[in-house]
Amino acid sequence: MLRKLPSLLSALLACLWLSTTAAGVEPTYKNEKYDTKHERNVLDFWKAESSKPTPVVIYFHGGGFVQGDKGQIPSRGIIKKYLEAGVSFASCNYPFIANQGPAEYTKVMRHCGRAIQFLRSKSKEWNIDQKRFGAIGASAGALISEWLGYGPEIGSRRSRDKVGRYSSKVQVVGSLLQPYGTQEMIIGKMKRGGPPLYIYAHSMPSDAVHHPKYAKMMKAKADKVRIRCVLYGTGENGIPSHPRGKDPVESQFEFFCKYLKVKIKS
Repeated sequence: MLRKLPSLLSALLACLWLSTTAAGVEPTYKNEKYDTKHERNVLDFWKAESSKPTPVVIYFHGGGFVQGDKGQIPSRGIIKKYLEAGVSFASCNYPFIANQGPAEYTKVMRHCGRAIQFLRSKSKEWNIDQKRFGAIGASAGALISEWLGYGPEIGSRRSRDKVGRYSSKVQVVGSLLQPYGTQEMIIGKMKRGGPPLYIYAHSMPSDAVHHPKYAKMMKAKADKVRIRCVLYGTGENGIPSHPRGKDPVESQFEFFCKYLKVKIKS
């Protein structure tokens, strides 16, 4: 379903993301295994310096569920901004799909839910506030982030696995590129009381995989079930840009800090 990502679009996306090394901030913990089921069950974690437990924002890369890497993180020094605000940051790899079908996508989502559970299990060691988690992603990563916010809870207190006893849910959700598959995977799972949602849609209508209509679908459903949602575009793609011309990554950062109850340092 999401496998048909045009090569041109992939090239454009590559220009929009920088590696973590290029961003100039090395992770505190690198290639931490959050599960043993697959070789791609690894994440990087940047620990914010704080005397109190910190919120966590976790990023899920795009790539149509068939490519991509945790090193592809938004540029503009976003990791450093979160750390300076007292928010820890993580970036996660996940298994790619073997074939197209609902069950395959659900498997990926559950792997990513396991990453959230793993981070919560590290709350004492890594100084994490279990009640304040945000997830953000681009393209396939956007669907993953939204599934973790609006999809089913995979944690259970009765689990024989200690990590499995922790919640897989997040409290804030962000999408930087809303893709095809939105209606099938996410829309039906959005219910009243769901976490606030930030969407930035910078693709044009000529991009069939990330047509702006998918972002509009999310906003319409969020409004219908009274989920707090903001949607910004480029202005040229049929979705208004930020009214004050603010950088979308900066705007998303402020949105996440607000709903994670973090005071931004001036």
